[in-house]
Amino acid sequence: MILGWWDSVTDLRPFIARVMKTLEAHRFHEESRAYARHLAQLEQGNTNEDVYGTADAAIILYTLNALPQLPAEKKLWIAVLQQHQSENTGVFAGQGHNEIHSTAFALSALELFDGKAGFPLVRFKELMDKEQIAPFLESLDWRDQPWGESLKGAGIYACLVLSESVDEAWEREYFDWLLQNADPLTGLWRKGCVKQADGSPVNAPLFHHIAGSFHYLFNLAHRKEQIPYPERVIDTCLELYQSGELELPEEVFSYFHIDWAYTILCCLKQTASYRKEECKAAVKGTSQRFIENLAQLGTESDEPFDDLHSLCGAVCGLAAIQQLIPGLIQTDEPLQLVLDRRPFI
Repeated sequence: MILGWWDSVTDLRPFIARVMKTLEAHRFHEESRAYARHLAQLEQGNTNEDVYGTADAAIILYTLNALPQLPAEKKLWIAVLQQHQSENTGVFAGQGHNEIHSTAFALSALELFDGKAGFPLVRFKELMDKEQIAPFLESLDWRDQPWGESLKGAGIYACLVLSESVDEAWEREYFDWLLQNADPLTGLWRKGCVKQADGSPVNAPLFHHIAGSFHYLFNLAHRKEQIPYPERVIDTCLELYQSGELELPEEVFSYFHIDWAYTILCCLKQTASYRKEECKAAVKGTSQRFIENLAQLGTESDEPFDDLHSLCGAVCGLAAIQQLIPGLIQTDEPLQLVLDRRPFI
């Protein structure tokens, strides 16, 4: 029950119970560890087309402290995830995203079970050369498509690091490029592509640059690398929120809240108390309708939700919000933020 927003806790346990029922509804059969992303896939019965359903299920279970821990069970999950990988290319089959994203997403799910790729990532062999990573990053469209392109720029790191395809020297090249190309005006990536000197946008909306930069932050966090300009990132986020120009998503389930809350959370961890109360107020303000809607969904029905991928984003967003503002929501156990364990989402 929601008793008030600013001074009380919202009980999301009924919503989480509905999420768990949703996961069961998405299993291809009772003994299966394969999950459909959409309920309609269950009728088709094809478990190999799309890795996202099973990977999403694993991430959701981890976040809710319900991931299987027995070695035999882990092996079953690893086998189901690995079946989506092409022996010829090393790419994992996924629909709705580019092949770097689907591969990174699958490998990051395998990591939750201490699993690895079954085959070498042949498709990305050229990028395993540390001399090629800077040209690759420079080739991305940082001005017009910073959000979408970040799935490639951040995803290639997760692909090659989680598959153990590259060494420390390769990672150093990657991180050095990020350090040299961070924008001192906004703290975001890439320098010269976010804002003009007079503060006007170069092209893409500011939140697109925030969401794009989010994907690089968890790679930095994975190796405990310093964020180049954490205070400027916070300033940029607060400027957007306090101006009233931050557009909140209309849909209940999305990746907006994990992008937004994690960016602020990650920078606060490095800066300790820089504008901390303003940051918490910004996350509260942007989360109010989101959390209220989830609470309502938990009490109005127990029907399964359809899309595991968008649901995954929402549940991970809750974990970031709860970590930043403990006591805002009530769960049986604190949610686990999957990005604290390994990169990519």
